Order: sequence, then C-alpha cells, then structure tokens
Amino acid sequence: MVADRQSSSQLGDVSRFKDMHLLTTTEHEARVNLRNHQDGLVVLAEELSIESGTRNVIMESGLEGALLQFEGSKGEPAAGRIPALNPSPRDTVGAGAVFLVTSAMAMAVDLSPWEVAYLGSIAAAVQTSRIGNRPLPHSDLVWEFQLSPIS
Repeated sequence: MVADRQSSSQLGDVSRFKDMHLLTTTEHEARVNLRNHQDGLVVLAEELSIESGTRNVIMESGLEGALLQFEGSKGEPAAGRIPALNPSPRDTVGAGAVFLVTSAMAMAVDLSPWEVAYLGSIAAAVQTSRIGNRPLPHSDLVWEFQLSPIS
C-alpha cells in the first residue's frame, strides 16, 4: 500500500496513513503537516516515518530532487538523495501523481528503494517536460529510461 500526503486541495494529515509500504510527499506538505519549519530534510523525513509508521518515505523537493528515507538491509533507517532530473520544468501539474504511481509499480516488483525513487523521478521529469496533466505512455517512460540508465 502506498500513499501520497498532499495538502494543496485539502488539509493533508499524515496520521490518516499508517503502515504504508511507501509514503510520498513534498517538503512543503511535510513541514505543514508536522508543523516543523526549522529542521533539515533528513530529520523531517524521520519524523514523517515515525508519525506514519512507514519505513519508506520519499520527499520531493522540486528542483532540489528527492530525499529517500528507507529501511536499510539490516532494518536500520537509511537516507539518500536523487537529483532533479528535469532542471527546466514546463508544467508541474501531475508530477506528484505520476511519481507515486511509477514508484508504487516499481516497488511492487521488488526493486530497491533507489530504483523505486529513480524510476519515479524519471516519470516526474517526463511529466514536467510537457504542458498539462496527461497520461504518461509506457513508451515515453521507456524512451527516457534508455536515455538515462541507472548507473
């Protein structure tokens, strides 16, 4: 089970989502929800993980990329970053949704947290390269993935 903690059109509350396999959010949404405007992103992601009981959190930070907070190989928390893959977005509408769906599908086939976040980031980069919230065809994602292979 996955969830996206968004508050642009509603008052998002992370307490509604418990024990998800993956929780995605933006930095702004996490700060509003946790009422924490001073701590760094790693601390914020840890708080979000504890509050929601979710071991895998991806916090999107726009042009700064995404922060991953996930369960490491021995059950300990681990964190890392994926840079933004589209430095010149044309339209951000739909980017969070396509990030969540692509990441969820990658997680469903047991990819690593890094691969999950990377594929979600590729999908969001493609979505933000065009105008409007349109479905992302598989062919567009495969084309972009071939241009930016995981190294």
